[in-house]
Amino acid sequence: MAQLGLPESFTPARLRIRSRMFPAEKEGEFEPYKIRRRQDKPVEKPVEQNGDAQGDAKPAPEGDDDIVWEEDRVSEEGAIWPIQDGKITDWPCFFALISHVYNTLNPPFHTAILLVTQPAWTPREHEKLTQFFFEKFKTPAFGLMDAALATTWAYGVHTATVVDVGKGKTDVTAVSEFIPHTQDRVISLSGSGGEAFTEALHSKMKSKGFNRDMCEQLKKSPICEILPDGTPLPGSGKSEEEVITNPAAAASTGAVSSGPAAAAAIGNAPRGPGPDTEVGEEDGAENEGVLDVASIVAGGKMNEYLAKKEKEKQDKAASKKKGAPAPDANKPVRLPNSKREKATFLYEDHALLDALKNTNLDTQGMADAKAALDEGPSKKGQNDGDNGETADANSTGEATSATSRTGHIRREMEVGTERFLAGSNGTLERIADAVHRTISAVDEVNKRSELWDSLIICGNGSKLRGM
Repeated sequence: MAQLGLPESFTPARLRIRSRMFPAEKEGEFEPYKIRRRQDKPVEKPVEQNGDAQGDAKPAPEGDDDIVWEEDRVSEEGAIWPIQDGKITDWPCFFALISHVYNTLNPPFHTAILLVTQPAWTPREHEKLTQFFFEKFKTPAFGLMDAALATTWAYGVHTATVVDVGKGKTDVTAVSEFIPHTQDRVISLSGSGGEAFTEALHSKMKSKGFNRDMCEQLKKSPICEILPDGTPLPGSGKSEEEVITNPAAAASTGAVSSGPAAAAAIGNAPRGPGPDTEVGEEDGAENEGVLDVASIVAGGKMNEYLAKKEKEKQDKAASKKKGAPAPDANKPVRLPNSKREKATFLYEDHALLDALKNTNLDTQGMADAKAALDEGPSKKGQNDGDNGETADANSTGEATSATSRTGHIRREMEVGTERFLAGSNGTLERIADAVHRTISAVDEVNKRSELWDSLIICGNGSKLRGM
Protein backbone atom coordinates (compact mmCIF):
# COMPACT_ATOMS: atom_id res chain seq x y z
CA MET A 1 0.00 0.00 0.00
CA ALA A 2 1.17 3.50 -0.78
CA GLN A 3 -0.12 6.99 -0.16
CA LEU A 4 0.50 9.75 -2.63
CA GLY A 5 0.81 13.25 -1.22
CA LEU A 6 0.01 14.41 2.30
CA PRO A 7 -3.18 13.82 4.28
CA GLU A 8 -5.75 16.57 4.42
CA SER A 9 -4.84 17.57 7.98
CA PHE A 10 -2.12 16.62 10.42
CA THR A 11 -2.99 15.17 13.80
CA PRO A 12 -1.30 16.34 17.03
CA ALA A 13 1.98 14.69 17.94
CA ARG A 14 1.46 11.32 19.59
CA LEU A 15 4.90 11.15 21.21
CA ARG A 16 6.75 13.55 23.47
CA ILE A 17 10.41 12.73 24.06
CA ARG A 18 12.68 14.64 26.41
CA SER A 19 15.74 16.07 24.65
CA ARG A 20 18.34 14.55 26.94
CA MET A 21 20.48 11.41 26.99
CA PHE A 22 22.62 9.57 29.54
CA PRO A 23 26.16 8.19 29.15
CA ALA A 24 26.17 4.46 28.49
CA GLU A 25 28.58 1.91 29.91
CA LYS A 26 30.65 2.06 26.74
CA GLU A 27 32.37 5.38 26.19
CA GLY A 28 30.91 7.42 23.35
CA GLU A 29 27.49 5.74 23.51
CA PHE A 30 24.31 7.02 25.15
CA GLU A 31 21.13 5.69 26.70
CA PRO A 32 17.74 7.43 26.59
CA TYR A 33 17.04 6.72 30.29
CA LYS A 34 19.00 6.59 33.51
CA ILE A 35 20.11 3.03 34.26
CA ARG A 36 20.39 2.40 37.98
CA ARG A 37 21.07 -0.61 40.15
CA ARG A 38 17.98 -1.83 41.96
CA GLN A 39 19.04 -4.61 44.34
CA ASP A 40 20.96 -7.86 44.67
CA LYS A 41 19.27 -11.21 44.25
CA PRO A 42 19.10 -12.98 47.65
CA VAL A 43 20.54 -16.49 47.76
CA GLU A 44 19.52 -18.77 50.59
CA LYS A 45 21.88 -21.22 52.26
CA PRO A 46 21.24 -24.91 51.63
CA VAL A 47 18.83 -26.65 54.02
CA GLU A 48 19.95 -29.66 56.07
CA GLN A 49 18.17 -32.98 55.75
CA ASN A 50 16.35 -32.52 59.06
CA GLY A 51 14.71 -29.37 57.64
CA ASP A 52 16.57 -26.80 59.76
CA ALA A 53 18.06 -23.94 57.89
CA GLN A 54 21.73 -23.30 58.39
CA GLY A 55 21.23 -19.55 58.53
CA ASP A 56 19.37 -16.57 57.22
CA ALA A 57 19.31 -15.60 53.59
CA LYS A 58 22.29 -13.51 52.57
CA PRO A 59 22.79 -11.38 49.52
CA ALA A 60 24.67 -13.01 46.73
CA PRO A 61 28.14 -11.80 45.87
CA GLU A 62 28.13 -9.07 43.32
CA GLY A 63 28.41 -10.23 39.75
CA ASP A 64 27.01 -9.52 36.32
CA ASP A 65 24.26 -12.14 36.77
CA ASP A 66 23.40 -11.21 40.34
CA ILE A 67 22.60 -7.50 39.95
CA VAL A 68 19.20 -6.27 38.84
CA TRP A 69 19.16 -3.08 36.80
CA GLU A 70 16.21 -0.87 35.98
CA GLU A 71 15.39 2.16 33.85
CA ASP A 72 14.54 5.30 35.78
CA ARG A 73 12.40 7.28 33.35
CA VAL A 74 12.02 10.24 35.75
CA SER A 75 15.50 10.95 37.07
CA GLU A 76 17.71 13.51 35.36
CA GLU A 77 20.80 12.73 37.41
CA GLY A 78 23.84 12.76 35.11
CA ALA A 79 21.76 13.73 32.06
CA ILE A 80 23.36 15.40 29.04
CA TRP A 81 21.29 18.01 27.23
CA PRO A 82 22.71 18.31 23.70
CA ILE A 83 20.61 21.41 22.91
CA GLN A 84 21.22 24.51 25.03
CA ASP A 85 19.22 27.68 24.31
CA GLY A 86 18.30 26.28 20.91
CA LYS A 87 21.94 25.62 19.95
CA ILE A 88 23.46 22.17 19.44
CA THR A 89 26.32 21.92 21.93
CA ASP A 90 27.04 18.16 21.91
CA TRP A 91 26.86 16.60 18.44
CA PRO A 92 27.46 12.90 19.36
CA CYS A 93 24.76 13.14 22.01
CA PHE A 94 22.43 14.95 19.62
CA PHE A 95 22.89 12.27 16.96
CA ALA A 96 22.15 9.62 19.60
CA LEU A 97 18.97 11.51 20.52
CA ILE A 98 17.89 11.68 16.87
CA SER A 99 18.50 7.93 16.53
CA HIS A 100 16.41 7.28 19.64
CA VAL A 101 13.55 9.36 18.23
CA TYR A 102 13.76 7.56 14.89
CA ASN A 103 13.77 4.11 16.53
CA THR A 104 10.84 5.09 18.75
CA LEU A 105 8.79 6.17 15.75
CA ASN A 106 9.92 3.02 13.93
CA PRO A 107 8.75 3.84 10.39
CA PRO A 108 7.69 0.70 8.50
CA PHE A 109 9.71 1.59 5.42
CA HIS A 110 12.19 4.16 4.24
CA THR A 111 10.15 7.33 4.18
CA ALA A 112 10.88 10.98 3.61
CA ILE A 113 11.84 13.02 6.70
CA LEU A 114 11.03 16.63 7.48
CA LEU A 115 13.09 18.20 10.27
CA VAL A 116 11.86 21.42 11.91
CA THR A 117 14.96 23.48 12.66
CA GLN A 118 15.75 26.07 15.28
CA PRO A 119 16.58 29.64 14.19
CA ALA A 120 19.96 29.39 15.92
CA TRP A 121 21.16 26.59 13.62
CA THR A 122 23.63 27.76 10.98
CA PRO A 123 23.75 26.68 7.30
CA ARG A 124 26.84 24.62 8.06
CA GLU A 125 24.91 22.76 10.74
CA HIS A 126 22.09 22.17 8.27
CA GLU A 127 24.59 20.49 5.96
CA LYS A 128 25.88 18.34 8.81
CA LEU A 129 22.35 17.22 9.71
CA THR A 130 21.49 16.45 6.10
CA GLN A 131 24.58 14.28 5.74
CA PHE A 132 23.75 12.40 8.94
CA PHE A 133 20.16 11.61 7.94
CA PHE A 134 21.08 10.37 4.48
CA GLU A 135 24.00 8.23 5.69
CA LYS A 136 22.39 6.90 8.89
CA PHE A 137 18.76 6.28 7.92
CA LYS A 138 19.08 5.98 4.11
CA THR A 139 16.06 8.22 3.72
CA PRO A 140 14.92 8.79 0.10
CA ALA A 141 14.20 12.50 0.73
CA PHE A 142 15.03 14.97 3.46
CA GLY A 143 13.97 18.56 4.09
CA LEU A 144 14.49 21.24 6.71
CA MET A 145 11.89 23.82 7.69
CA ASP A 146 12.24 26.86 9.91
CA ALA A 147 10.29 26.53 13.17
CA ALA A 148 8.61 29.93 12.81
CA LEU A 149 7.53 29.17 9.24
CA ALA A 150 6.18 25.78 10.33
CA THR A 151 4.13 27.53 13.03
CA THR A 152 2.49 29.91 10.55
CA TRP A 153 1.65 26.99 8.25
CA ALA A 154 0.11 25.15 11.20
CA TYR A 155 -2.15 28.12 11.99
CA GLY A 156 -2.94 28.77 8.35
CA VAL A 157 -1.81 32.43 8.37
CA HIS A 158 0.63 33.99 5.92
CA THR A 159 1.70 37.00 8.02
CA ALA A 160 2.28 36.83 11.77
CA THR A 161 4.80 37.40 14.55
CA VAL A 162 5.86 34.09 16.09
CA VAL A 163 7.01 34.20 19.73
CA ASP A 164 8.51 30.79 20.53
CA VAL A 165 9.09 30.51 24.31
CA GLY A 166 11.32 27.57 25.14
CA LYS A 167 13.05 26.28 28.26
CA GLY A 168 15.79 28.88 28.61
CA LYS A 169 15.29 31.20 25.64
CA THR A 170 12.76 32.89 23.39
CA ASP A 171 12.83 33.31 19.60
CA VAL A 172 10.85 36.14 17.99
CA THR A 173 10.33 36.02 14.21
CA ALA A 174 8.33 38.26 11.90
CA VAL A 175 6.87 36.24 9.01
CA SER A 176 5.44 38.19 6.06
CA GLU A 177 3.72 36.28 3.24
CA PHE A 178 5.36 33.05 4.45
CA ILE A 179 8.82 34.66 4.31
CA PRO A 180 10.68 34.93 7.66
CA HIS A 181 12.47 38.25 8.14
CA THR A 182 16.04 37.50 9.14
CA GLN A 183 17.06 41.11 9.69
CA ASP A 184 17.06 41.96 13.41
CA ARG A 185 15.40 38.65 14.18
CA VAL A 186 15.61 37.90 17.92
CA ILE A 187 17.30 34.53 18.23
CA SER A 188 17.81 32.73 21.54
CA LEU A 189 16.95 35.59 23.87
CA SER A 190 18.50 34.10 27.01
CA GLY A 191 16.87 34.28 30.42
CA SER A 192 13.37 34.58 29.02
CA GLY A 193 12.06 31.02 28.88
CA GLY A 194 10.31 28.64 31.21
CA GLU A 195 13.38 28.42 33.45
CA ALA A 196 13.08 32.14 34.20
CA PHE A 197 9.53 31.64 35.49
CA THR A 198 10.73 28.78 37.71
CA GLU A 199 13.56 30.91 39.09
CA ALA A 200 11.10 33.72 39.88
CA LEU A 201 8.90 31.31 41.85
CA HIS A 202 11.92 29.83 43.63
CA SER A 203 13.19 33.25 44.70
CA LYS A 204 9.79 33.98 46.24
CA MET A 205 9.27 30.64 47.96
CA LYS A 206 12.65 29.20 48.94
CA SER A 207 12.38 30.90 52.34
CA LYS A 208 9.29 28.74 52.94
CA GLY A 209 11.09 25.49 52.29
CA PHE A 210 10.28 25.05 48.60
CA ASN A 211 13.10 23.63 46.50
CA ARG A 212 13.52 24.10 42.79
CA ASP A 213 11.73 20.88 41.83
CA MET A 214 8.69 21.94 43.85
CA CYS A 215 8.63 25.30 42.08
CA GLU A 216 8.95 23.60 38.69
CA GLN A 217 5.93 21.41 39.39
CA LEU A 218 4.05 24.38 40.84
CA LYS A 219 4.66 26.27 37.59
CA LYS A 220 3.13 23.40 35.61
CA SER A 221 0.12 23.06 37.94
CA PRO A 222 -3.25 24.71 37.21
CA ILE A 223 -2.99 27.04 40.22
CA CYS A 224 0.07 28.91 38.90
CA GLU A 225 -1.12 31.85 36.85
CA ILE A 226 0.01 35.26 35.58
CA LEU A 227 -2.73 37.77 36.29
CA PRO A 228 -3.58 40.55 33.80
CA ASP A 229 -2.08 43.98 34.39
CA GLY A 230 -3.82 45.88 37.17
CA THR A 231 -5.49 42.80 38.69
CA PRO A 232 -5.10 42.93 42.49
CA LEU A 233 -3.63 39.95 44.28
CA PRO A 234 -6.22 38.07 46.36
CA GLY A 235 -6.49 39.43 49.89
CA SER A 236 -4.02 42.27 49.42
CA GLY A 237 -5.97 44.63 47.22
CA LYS A 238 -2.70 45.40 45.41
CA SER A 239 -1.57 44.37 41.99
CA GLU A 240 1.83 42.85 41.31
CA GLU A 241 3.18 46.19 40.08
CA GLU A 242 2.00 47.91 43.27
CA VAL A 243 3.51 45.21 45.48
CA ILE A 244 6.96 45.72 43.93
CA THR A 245 7.26 49.45 44.63
CA ASN A 246 11.04 49.60 44.91
CA PRO A 247 12.77 47.71 42.07
CA ALA A 248 16.23 48.56 43.43
CA ALA A 249 15.42 47.01 46.80
CA ALA A 250 13.85 44.00 45.10
CA ALA A 251 16.95 43.45 42.98
CA SER A 252 19.44 43.79 45.83
CA THR A 253 17.73 42.29 48.87
CA GLY A 254 14.57 40.72 47.50
CA ALA A 255 12.42 43.20 49.42
CA VAL A 256 9.40 44.46 47.52
CA SER A 257 9.84 47.98 48.99
CA SER A 258 11.98 49.87 51.48
CA GLY A 259 11.41 51.26 54.95
CA PRO A 260 9.71 49.89 58.07
CA ALA A 261 6.29 50.17 56.46
CA ALA A 262 7.19 47.44 53.99
CA ALA A 263 8.23 45.04 56.74
CA ALA A 264 4.98 45.70 58.59
CA ALA A 265 2.83 45.29 55.50
CA ILE A 266 4.39 42.05 54.26
CA GLY A 267 5.00 39.38 56.86
CA ASN A 268 7.47 37.32 54.83
CA ALA A 269 9.78 40.22 53.98
CA PRO A 270 13.50 39.35 54.01
CA ARG A 271 15.35 39.85 57.27
CA GLY A 272 18.86 39.80 55.89
CA PRO A 273 20.95 40.35 52.75
CA GLY A 274 20.13 38.46 49.61
CA PRO A 275 16.75 37.60 48.06
CA ASP A 276 14.25 36.19 50.56
CA THR A 277 16.90 35.29 53.16
CA GLU A 278 15.91 34.53 56.72
CA VAL A 279 17.85 34.64 59.99
CA GLY A 280 17.23 33.00 63.31
CA GLU A 281 15.63 29.66 63.99
CA GLU A 282 13.12 28.28 61.55
CA ASP A 283 9.53 28.02 62.59
CA GLY A 284 8.49 24.40 62.17
CA ALA A 285 4.81 25.28 62.07
CA GLU A 286 5.24 27.47 59.00
CA ASN A 287 7.17 24.80 57.12
CA GLU A 288 4.79 22.01 58.03
CA GLY A 289 3.39 21.97 54.49
CA VAL A 290 6.81 21.27 53.00
CA LEU A 291 7.96 18.69 55.50
CA ASP A 292 10.97 16.77 54.19
CA VAL A 293 9.47 13.30 54.35
CA ALA A 294 12.39 11.85 52.38
CA SER A 295 14.79 12.71 55.22
CA ILE A 296 12.46 11.07 57.73
CA VAL A 297 12.32 7.87 55.68
CA ALA A 298 16.08 7.85 55.04
CA GLY A 299 16.70 8.38 58.78
CA GLY A 300 14.94 5.12 59.65
CA LYS A 301 11.82 6.77 61.09
CA MET A 302 9.46 5.60 58.37
CA ASN A 303 7.41 3.37 60.66
CA GLU A 304 6.79 6.21 63.10
CA TYR A 305 5.76 8.54 60.29
CA LEU A 306 3.46 5.95 58.71
CA ALA A 307 1.87 5.30 62.11
CA LYS A 308 1.27 9.03 62.51
CA LYS A 309 -0.32 9.24 59.07
CA GLU A 310 -2.51 6.24 59.82
CA LYS A 311 -3.63 7.76 63.12
CA GLU A 312 -4.54 10.98 61.33
CA LYS A 313 -6.65 9.02 58.84
CA GLN A 314 -8.40 7.13 61.62
CA ASP A 315 -9.13 10.34 63.53
CA LYS A 316 -10.52 11.90 60.38
CA ALA A 317 -12.73 8.88 59.70
CA ALA A 318 -13.93 8.87 63.32
CA SER A 319 -14.87 12.52 63.18
CA LYS A 320 -16.93 11.82 60.06
CA LYS A 321 -18.79 8.97 61.74
CA LYS A 322 -19.75 11.21 64.66
CA GLY A 323 -21.62 13.38 62.20
CA ALA A 324 -20.60 16.65 60.65
CA PRO A 325 -22.97 19.59 60.39
CA ALA A 326 -25.23 19.49 57.36
CA PRO A 327 -23.96 21.57 54.46
CA ASP A 328 -25.51 24.96 54.07
CA ALA A 329 -27.99 25.13 51.23
CA ASN A 330 -26.81 28.63 50.46
CA LYS A 331 -23.16 27.65 50.27
CA PRO A 332 -21.31 30.22 48.14
CA VAL A 333 -19.91 29.22 44.78
CA ARG A 334 -16.27 28.11 44.84
CA LEU A 335 -14.00 31.03 44.06
CA PRO A 336 -11.83 30.89 40.95
CA ASN A 337 -8.11 30.45 41.38
CA SER A 338 -7.35 34.12 40.71
CA LYS A 339 -9.47 35.17 43.74
CA ARG A 340 -8.24 32.64 46.32
CA GLU A 341 -5.47 33.59 48.72
CA LYS A 342 -4.33 29.98 49.11
CA ALA A 343 -4.57 26.93 46.90
CA THR A 344 -3.08 23.44 46.79
CA PHE A 345 -1.39 21.36 44.13
CA LEU A 346 -0.02 17.83 43.98
CA TYR A 347 3.75 17.50 44.16
CA GLU A 348 5.41 14.30 42.91
CA ASP A 349 8.09 13.63 45.51
CA HIS A 350 10.82 11.79 43.60
CA ALA A 351 13.27 12.11 46.51
CA LEU A 352 10.83 10.27 48.76
CA LEU A 353 10.44 7.52 46.16
CA ASP A 354 14.23 7.11 45.96
CA ALA A 355 14.42 6.97 49.77
CA LEU A 356 11.83 4.20 49.82
CA LYS A 357 13.75 2.21 47.21
CA ASN A 358 16.82 2.31 49.46
CA THR A 359 14.94 0.80 52.43
CA ASN A 360 15.07 -2.72 50.90
CA LEU A 361 11.32 -3.26 51.23
CA ASP A 362 9.71 -6.21 49.48
CA THR A 363 7.16 -5.69 46.73
CA GLN A 364 4.14 -5.71 49.03
CA GLY A 365 5.83 -3.51 51.61
CA MET A 366 6.78 -1.00 48.93
CA ALA A 367 3.19 -0.92 47.63
CA ASP A 368 1.79 -0.43 51.13
CA ALA A 369 4.25 2.37 51.90
CA LYS A 370 3.41 4.12 48.63
CA ALA A 371 -0.31 3.87 49.31
CA ALA A 372 0.12 5.25 52.84
CA LEU A 373 2.27 8.20 51.74
CA ASP A 374 0.47 9.08 48.51
CA GLU A 375 -2.11 11.85 48.87
CA GLY A 376 -3.10 12.27 45.26
CA PRO A 377 -5.76 9.80 44.17
CA SER A 378 -8.05 10.56 47.14
CA LYS A 379 -8.47 14.18 46.04
CA LYS A 380 -10.93 15.55 43.53
CA GLY A 381 -11.00 18.64 41.40
CA GLN A 382 -7.22 18.92 40.96
CA ASN A 383 -7.46 19.28 37.19
CA ASP A 384 -9.65 22.34 37.65
CA GLY A 385 -7.26 24.02 40.07
CA ASP A 386 -9.65 23.50 42.99
CA ASN A 387 -8.62 22.52 46.47
CA GLY A 388 -10.68 19.35 46.18
CA GLU A 389 -12.59 17.47 48.83
CA THR A 390 -11.83 14.21 50.57
CA ALA A 391 -13.11 11.14 48.78
CA ASP A 392 -15.22 8.39 50.30
CA ALA A 393 -13.90 5.69 52.58
CA ASN A 394 -13.25 3.36 49.65
CA SER A 395 -10.60 5.74 48.30
CA THR A 396 -7.85 3.69 49.98
CA GLY A 397 -8.19 0.95 47.40
CA GLU A 398 -8.20 3.51 44.61
CA ALA A 399 -5.09 5.12 46.05
CA THR A 400 -3.29 1.78 46.18
CA SER A 401 -4.12 0.90 42.58
CA ALA A 402 -3.41 4.39 41.25
CA THR A 403 -0.08 4.66 43.05
CA SER A 404 1.10 1.24 41.95
CA ARG A 405 0.07 2.07 38.41
CA THR A 406 1.84 5.43 38.18
CA GLY A 407 4.73 4.74 40.56
CA HIS A 408 4.66 8.32 41.87
CA ILE A 409 4.16 9.49 45.44
CA ARG A 410 2.16 12.69 45.46
CA ARG A 411 1.93 15.15 48.31
CA GLU A 412 -0.52 17.99 48.70
CA MET A 413 1.23 21.38 48.97
CA GLU A 414 -0.39 24.65 49.96
CA VAL A 415 0.69 27.87 48.25
CA GLY A 416 -0.25 31.50 48.82
CA THR A 417 -0.31 34.42 46.43
CA GLU A 418 3.31 33.77 45.44
CA ARG A 419 1.92 31.49 42.74
CA PHE A 420 0.91 34.60 40.79
CA LEU A 421 4.44 36.08 40.73
CA ALA A 422 6.11 33.81 38.16
CA GLY A 423 6.63 36.80 35.87
CA SER A 424 7.77 39.23 38.54
CA ASN A 425 11.43 39.17 37.50
CA GLY A 426 10.90 41.11 34.27
CA THR A 427 10.71 38.12 31.92
CA LEU A 428 7.52 39.29 30.22
CA GLU A 429 8.97 42.79 29.77
CA ARG A 430 12.06 41.37 28.03
CA ILE A 431 9.90 39.32 25.67
CA ALA A 432 7.67 42.31 24.91
CA ASP A 433 10.72 44.46 24.17
CA ALA A 434 12.05 41.78 21.79
CA VAL A 435 8.70 41.69 19.96
CA HIS A 436 8.78 45.47 19.56
CA ARG A 437 12.32 45.47 18.17
CA THR A 438 11.55 42.64 15.74
CA ILE A 439 8.44 44.23 14.27
CA SER A 440 10.03 47.68 14.13
CA ALA A 441 12.85 46.25 11.99
CA VAL A 442 10.50 45.09 9.20
CA ASP A 443 11.13 47.22 6.11
CA GLU A 444 7.54 46.97 4.87
CA VAL A 445 5.95 49.58 7.08
CA ASN A 446 2.43 48.70 5.91
CA LYS A 447 2.95 45.15 7.22
CA ARG A 448 3.79 46.16 10.79
CA SER A 449 0.18 46.67 11.89
CA GLU A 450 -0.72 43.22 10.58
CA LEU A 451 2.26 41.74 12.42
CA TRP A 452 1.01 43.35 15.65
CA ASP A 453 -2.51 42.02 15.03
CA SER A 454 -1.30 38.43 14.46
CA LEU A 455 0.79 37.32 17.42
CA ILE A 456 1.39 33.58 17.76
CA ILE A 457 2.80 32.56 21.15
CA CYS A 458 3.97 28.94 21.20
CA GLY A 459 6.50 26.68 22.89
CA ASN A 460 6.35 24.75 26.16
CA GLY A 461 7.49 27.81 28.08
CA SER A 462 4.30 29.61 27.06
CA LYS A 463 1.98 27.03 28.65
CA LEU A 464 1.93 29.02 31.89
CA ARG A 465 -1.60 30.27 32.47
CA GLY A 466 -2.00 33.95 31.66
CA MET A 467 0.81 34.09 29.11
